[in-house]
Amino acid sequence: MVKKSLSKKLIIIPLIIILLLLSVGVGKYFYDKTTAIPLSASTEQRVIKTSKSNGYSSPSSSTTESSKSQSEATISVENTGEAGWGNVKSQGYSDKFTDLSTGSFKIYKAHSPQILKTATSADSPVMSMSEVVSKYPNSLIMNASGFNMSTGKVTGFQINNGKLFKDWNSDKRAKNAFVFNKDGSVKVYDSSTPASKILKNGAETSFSFGSILIKDGKSLPSDGTVNWEIHSFLGNDKNNNIYLIISDTSTGYQAIMSELQSLHLENVIVMDGGGSSQMSLNGQMIYASQDNRSVNDYIVLK
Repeated sequence: MVKKSLSKKLIIIPLIIILLLLSVGVGKYFYDKTTAIPLSASTEQRVIKTSKSNGYSSPSSSTTESSKSQSEATISVENTGEAGWGNVKSQGYSDKFTDLSTGSFKIYKAHSPQILKTATSADSPVMSMSEVVSKYPNSLIMNASGFNMSTGKVTGFQINNGKLFKDWNSDKRAKNAFVFNKDGSVKVYDSSTPASKILKNGAETSFSFGSILIKDGKSLPSDGTVNWEIHSFLGNDKNNNIYLIISDTSTGYQAIMSELQSLHLENVIVMDGGGSSQMSLNGQMIYASQDNRSVNDYIVLK
């Protein structure tokens, strides 16, 4: 009798263990299925390296392309090709270039100009103002985006010919950009807007460096970067006239903001300054670099 009871126990115990293991496995399966997170959301705004004309593509719906995109870099093209001219559409009537300089400010307004950006890649060489003037003699020219003086490479968010060659996350400097669109309009962005959206909005050319001082007609609070040094500025008014501005040394933030507000500007962003600041018109130097500095990004208007 004892042997029969022991035999039954030896059979029942393994069965109980097997049933417990099965119940745990089934429970885990349904838990994993109900708590799974879709992968598509994490790649929605990703900029993908591509050979397409605009320098980016949105993530593909196909599994193959989606998997491939996750491993590719955000900087889309190494070189945007030879610098080309874009068009700015200004409203109303005005001379092509108007000198509004006063006191410690060199201010030039451009009405419906053609625009060119000299930097076409992160490795664009530095050039002196005289070199740029020799290529574009009948133009208004000013230094623009900043560059790393140790490496000689342009910094910030950079687009030329409608193609992205430097994204926001490429360095820690230059978190704002002044963008010229293909339809002749302009827009100011900060790094919270992804490159994919800026390109889809029609971006043709961008210049990037310092703070946004005025956006959509409203003055923004000072972040302390505009001081007593020489500064270059890029802006536009409500009629989309383009302004190239240089403030001389010892001007100061309050005087700068007062002057910008008197021009009723819609957007203003700080470009590279100090020895980089320089401007010329039709081959004549308007404001010379304080140390004869060569830079690798100029804005050229004609």
